[in-house]
Order: sequence, then structure tokens, then C-alpha cells
Amino acid sequence: KDELMKRLEICDDERIFVVAEALRKGISVKRINKITKIDKWFVKKIANIVEIENRLQTEPMNIDLLKKAESMGFTDVEIQELSKESIETLDTLRRAHNLYPVYKMVDTCAAEFESSTPYYYSSFDQEEENVISKKEKIIVLGSGPIRIGQGIEFDYCSVHATWAIRDAGYESIIINNNPETVSTDFDTSDKLYFEPLYIEDVFNVIRKEMPKGVIVQFGGQTAINLAPKLLKRGVQILGTSVESINVAEDRNLFERLLTELHIPQPRGAAVTTLKDAVITANNIGYPVLVRPSYVIGGRAMQVVNNDDELKGYVKEAVALSTEHPILVDQYIEGTEVEVDAIADGEDILIPGIMEHIERTGVHSGDSFCSYPSRTLSKAVIDKLVEYTQRLAKALQVSGLMNIQYVVKNDDVYVIEVNPRASRTVPIMSKVTGVPMVKLAIQVVIGEKLKNLGYGTGLLPWNGLFAVKAPVFSFQKLTNVDTALTPEMKSTGEVLGVDFEYDKALVKAFLGAGYTFPEKGNILISVKKANKEETLSIVREFQELGFGIIATQLTSNFLREQGINPVEIDKFDTDLIHEKIKNKEINLVLNTPTIGKDVRRCGFKLRTYAEQYKVPCFTSLDTVKAYLLALKTFKKEKSFTYDELKSYIKAPVGV
Repeated sequence: KDELMKRLEICDDERIFVVAEALRKGISVKRINKITKIDKWFVKKIANIVEIENRLQTEPMNIDLLKKAESMGFTDVEIQELSKESIETLDTLRRAHNLYPVYKMVDTCAAEFESSTPYYYSSFDQEEENVISKKEKIIVLGSGPIRIGQGIEFDYCSVHATWAIRDAGYESIIINNNPETVSTDFDTSDKLYFEPLYIEDVFNVIRKEMPKGVIVQFGGQTAINLAPKLLKRGVQILGTSVESINVAEDRNLFERLLTELHIPQPRGAAVTTLKDAVITANNIGYPVLVRPSYVIGGRAMQVVNNDDELKGYVKEAVALSTEHPILVDQYIEGTEVEVDAIADGEDILIPGIMEHIERTGVHSGDSFCSYPSRTLSKAVIDKLVEYTQRLAKALQVSGLMNIQYVVKNDDVYVIEVNPRASRTVPIMSKVTGVPMVKLAIQVVIGEKLKNLGYGTGLLPWNGLFAVKAPVFSFQKLTNVDTALTPEMKSTGEVLGVDFEYDKALVKAFLGAGYTFPEKGNILISVKKANKEETLSIVREFQELGFGIIATQLTSNFLREQGINPVEIDKFDTDLIHEKIKNKEINLVLNTPTIGKDVRRCGFKLRTYAEQYKVPCFTSLDTVKAYLLALKTFKKEKSFTYDELKSYIKAPVGV
């Protein structure tokens, strides 16, 4: 109780759970109100939930108790765990008394006049307001709440999918539960169910509507994870089969497939113990990339360089993901490439290839990307297309797929295959003029790519340059390291387009909120491994008229190379803070040695830069791109911004 009392005083995102635990331990509503200042009305509502928990644990199960629990939002799994009743017993009770939710229409007219919008939410009330049509239906699962790792790009895919389903003559139904999206606008689909993307809630809608099938490939990892559960309940999954999805997501099955197809991938293994992780990493050779399996947005993904870092990581990651093993992979420092394709079981269509500006080790959602690829040879591009074709056929992909590759010395390795829409689908659709989601829907319902008018294989470049830039919200996120890593941190993205690459790059940086100072000072503090590569960058900034400030070890190295920077003590964080605040430091280049540790000087330096909106770079590749953009900006001064369609020539076959 003493520990709980202390935790109640902390106002954070876990407080609501602490309040519930305090109520379970017998701490009164009045006492909680006094400590937290949360109104008693809200605390009593949480107390009601705790009361039902207690009843489920102590009373025999009956229809009244089950209905009360269901109406308060308890899931079958929670009811089963608390009551110790089997799922079969609960299901029998529910069927006997027809205990299923009814669907109410959301009043989009604020009670001013009668609402007739097909926008529904579930309730354990008596009156049913849902009208079920006899038209053949297809349900699209959305991606749920937008968060880091699963953003608005999937909402784009869901919306375009519902439009394409309607155009194909079906009733389009979407299940999603985020009001801040276009997919949950009441007029986007024929019907919208504003429900959690949880198996019970989704299946209740399916049981009510009886659709031709459900499409999961447009809702990101959230929807994909529901596919096997829906199949188990007899639901028809349209598009790529659940078996193929499982092969792409299961480590051992995917390795076996790549071996059969003679497609290389970084060496690695799935491990479940610390001992196995250390043995595997040493067999592969450091550095290695480690991550829990089945994660969204590269969560908890990290490059580790030695046994100590690995041990620290595994202890943290096991706590994050107990159901699945930890993946340990060879880290190949090369060029990362993304290929989005539409497949129909026979042919594939690749609108274009996107190349990451940052080398591997930065999450695809946090990297700058360019279309078309700029450094890949024809032989490499041919290999990318061939591998994509092989994988699409082997997995019998129907609809969209995304493959991430790494290229080093003209060798191509597969990092991962996602048999679903990716965050780059909207970008490729916009810059190539190919309606990828619409074509995917047409393929899913049985049409062939060769008959859809856009051709097959890799489409030729359309003459447009596009650069995707990530957007971050570090000023709103406390104690989050701004350094680019394999774990995704961006909260959005922008697109710079032009007929010249340099100008597209400038537009991308400006759109992402970067500034281009005419003059000033750049503070440089880089780890030992980056010092040689940093030299040319420092000289370019000098040529542009920037003063060089460097921390001690970086300063010593630069002096040995004939550059005389102003030295600053990295431990004097107050002085660095003051200089950034007073605009005496206008740019920061800092490659972290460890990162994530809020006590370290580098972490504080990066945080200060973000706090005062000073451009801060933690990847040498990003700063090289910024230098090119800075030179272009100084030379051009003004840029034209036209509608996207004015840049795009008609795609092949249109």
C-alpha cells in the first residue's frame, strides 16, 4: 500500500491503472481523490469496474453477471481468467440467451434533427438500430489508433480500399476506432463500425453482416495479427492467405522459403534465452541487430556491438515480448531499399523503387527516401525485381506486398517481406500516378494485372524526383532520444517533389521543418568510428562560411587534420545549453556512442537542439543530404510549388 500511495502521486500515462490497483487493495475513493485530485465521480467509475472484477472472482457465473461484465467492456478472455470458467461455457450461456451486442447509430446531427448516417457503435442495449442490407459486402479492417509505427498511411490505404470496393459493386464496410482519421468519416464507406480492433468486437460485426469476406492487408500489423484468429472462426480472408502471411512472419518458415528460392538474407536466429542470444551473436559476429518478433514500428529494435550491450538489451526485450522469441541478425551496413508491389499470383507490378538516404540501421519510417533509386546499378535493380517476383509467386500474394532489401557491393539481401500495405504505398501511388490500392482490390476480387491497363513488372521512371522526409515530435515527448536508430520515432512525413533531385531534397527538408541558416556555427561531436568520414563534411561547412565548434576528442582529431575548431567541453552542458539558446550554435552534428541514457552529455546536447529548433543530425548520411540541400537553397533562393498532378506524366497504359 505504501508503494501504491507513492505511485498515486505520479501523474503519468499509467496512473489510471495505479488507481484501479489502489481500489483493489482497499484504498478508499475519498483517499484516492485527496492524493490525485481526480474527481470522485471518475474514481467511482473505476471502482465500478473493480467491483465487477471481484464479483467475477467470487460469484458463480450466470447470465446476469455475464451481461453486466460484457456491458462494462470486459472481454471473454478477461471474464474467463477472472471467473475460471471455460470459453465454451461462456459461449453456451451467451448462445442460450442470445447475449450479443446491438448496434446504435452515432447521432451526427447532435439531436437537432433525425440522423441517418450509417455510422455504428455496439451496445448491450435492447433496441437495434442497425439496418442490414441484402447486398454482397466486403469488410475492410482499419489500423486502429494512430501511433508511432502505425500512422496515417494505413488510413489512406483503408479509405482507398473502401472506395475501390464500392466501385466494384460491393457494399463497403470498414471497422476502425480512431475518430481522428478519414476512414472514420461517416461518408467514406457505405457503413462504418466504430469498434475496437479486438477479435470479439470484429467477429460480432462479421456475424451480424455476413460478408463475402474480410480484407486485412490495408490495416497494418494490427489487422494482419487478427487474420489467423478470424480464420479459426471460419471467416473468409480475401487476398493473400493466412498461411502465406504466417510464412512471411514466422522466422523458421521464412528462412526455409528463402533457402528454397536461393535468395540471400542476413544470417540470424530466433532465441529465447540470454545464453542462446550471446552464442548466436558471437557466431554471427558483432555488430548484430536484435529485436522481439512480431513488433510494430521496429519497437525495441537495436544494433548492439558487444556481449554487455546484448545482455542489457535481452533483459529489457524479454520483458517486452514474452510470447515470441528475440531475433538476432547479422547487421549489414549497406543501402536499404523498399519495393512495394501488387501481385495476382502470376504477375507483379512495381510502380517504382525507393532508396533510403541513410544506410541500414535507421528504421524505414525515420529515414529519408528517394524515388527513383539513385545509386543502384541496373544489375541490382534487375535482381530486386527478380527476387520480388519469386517471393510473390512463392507466397501466392494476392494484392499488396512490401519487401525491404539491403544492398552491399551489388549483393542483395532480403530483410523482411510484409504481405500487406506499407507506409510507402501512399507515396508511390502519388508520385507514380498508379492507384496501388485500387489495383490491389481489383486483384483481390479476381481480376488480373495484365488486364488493368498499367502493365506488369517494374514501370519505367516517369521523370519526377520525390524525397520523403520524416517529421518528429520530440518537443512533445520527454526523455526520448532524438538519435536515429532501428526503433521508429517519427510521427509523420512530408514529400518533396520536383523535376530536379536537389530541389526535391530542399522541399523535403523545408517541409519537415528544417531551416537553412545563411551563416553561423556548427557544433560537432562524433564517435571514434565516424571521425574519418566526418572530415569532408566539416570542410564543406567551412567552405560555406560556417564556424566549427567541436568537443575535445573531435577537436583533437580535426586539429591533426589541419582544421582549427573552437573547442568546447562536452561536460559543460550549461554552457552548451546557453550557446544553443542564444543562437551561437546554429547546427549540431552528433553521432551517439550509446544513446538512450538521459544522463549522458550527448543525450542532453541533442535534447537542447530539439528544444530550440536547431537542426540536429545523428546520421552522417542525413547531414550529407542536408549539405546538398543547403547549397541548392543558397543558389536557387526561390522554388515553385505546383499541384502534384502537374508533375506527373500519365503512367504506362493510361
